[in-house]
Amino acid sequence: MQDIWPQLRNWFVRRERFALATVVDASKPSPRGIGAVLAIHEDGESFIGSVSAGCVEHEVMEAAKLCLEDGKTRWLRFGPGSGFAWEVELSCGGSIKVRVDPAPHLKDSTSADFMERLVGLLDEHRPFLWKSSLEGELISEELPGFLDTCEIGEGGEYALYRIVGRRSRLVVVGASHIALHLVAAAKMLQYEVIVVDPREHYARQERFLVEPDRLIVDWPERVLGEFDLSTRDALVAVTHDPKIDDQALASVLSTDCGYVGALGSKRSHAARLKRLAARGCEDKQLNRIFGPVGLDVGSRTPAEIAISIVAQLIQERNKPKAR
Repeated sequence: MQDIWPQLRNWFVRRERFALATVVDASKPSPRGIGAVLAIHEDGESFIGSVSAGCVEHEVMEAAKLCLEDGKTRWLRFGPGSGFAWEVELSCGGSIKVRVDPAPHLKDSTSADFMERLVGLLDEHRPFLWKSSLEGELISEELPGFLDTCEIGEGGEYALYRIVGRRSRLVVVGASHIALHLVAAAKMLQYEVIVVDPREHYARQERFLVEPDRLIVDWPERVLGEFDLSTRDALVAVTHDPKIDDQALASVLSTDCGYVGALGSKRSHAARLKRLAARGCEDKQLNRIFGPVGLDVGSRTPAEIAISIVAQLIQERNKPKAR
C-alpha cells in the first residue's frame, strides 16, 4: 500500500470512488507477490499500482467496474487453467488470486471517521491492521501474529486483513554529491530517507533535487539513537571523512540495523576497520559493514555510485534470510 500511497492519497482526500484489487494468493513464479495492490478509479480509465507485470490489469479493471456498480466483492484467478484467454494468462507461468473490493467511501459519519484515521496513519507511516469485510472497515493499531496480507474465513465470508507497516528507513550520513542521487533513488523505492550531516554548508535543502524526509544538521552520534533502527532499516555513510563516518558506524553497529554501508576504497575500508576496532567494535560487528559500499558494477560518477548502493540494498533486503 505504501508504494502507491502518495498518488492514492488524493483519491481518499477528495472522496473519490474507486476499487482496490489485492493479490491474496500467488504461486512462484509470479510478477507480484501477496499484498500487491491496484487501485481503479470509477471513471474506468485511471489506475494506480499493479497486480501483475501488466498482463492481467485490463481484466481486473473490468471486474472493478462491476464492483463499483453493485458494491460486491469479486475474486479472479489468473494462471494455467484459469479459464481466461491466453492473452491474459501470466507470461511467467505462475498463478495469482486477486480480490477486488469497492474502497471505503464517504457515505456516513462512520465512513468519514474511518477515512480520516486511515489517511492520518498512512501519512505518519505508523503500522496498523486494516480489515475489510461485509461488516465494514476496521482499523486497529494492535498487530496480530501474522505480518502479511491474508484472507480469513469468518461466518461464511472471507475478511481481508492488511498489515500496513511503517516504511523502511535509510539514514544517509553526509550530504555529499553522491547523497543527492542516493536520496532520489531511495525515495523511488519508498524509503523514508533521513540525511545527517554536521556540516552546514553541505546540509542545505536547496541542494537536493528530491528532498529527503528529514535533513538534520548535527553529529551522527548525537542523533542516531532516536531512530531505533531495526532490521528493516539501513544506514550508509558517504562523507568519506573519518571524523563523521566512524562515529556514525560505531553508533549503529550496536543496533539491529539491517544494512550498514560505508563509502571508500578497499584500502581506506581496511584502515576504517582498525579505527573502529580501537573504538571497541567487535569483529562480528565490523563484518556487518558493506565496504566498499555498493555492488561492483564499474561505477564512476556520483549517480552511478548511488545506483550501485541502492542495487545492493535491494539485493540484501530480498534475500530469503531477510524475509
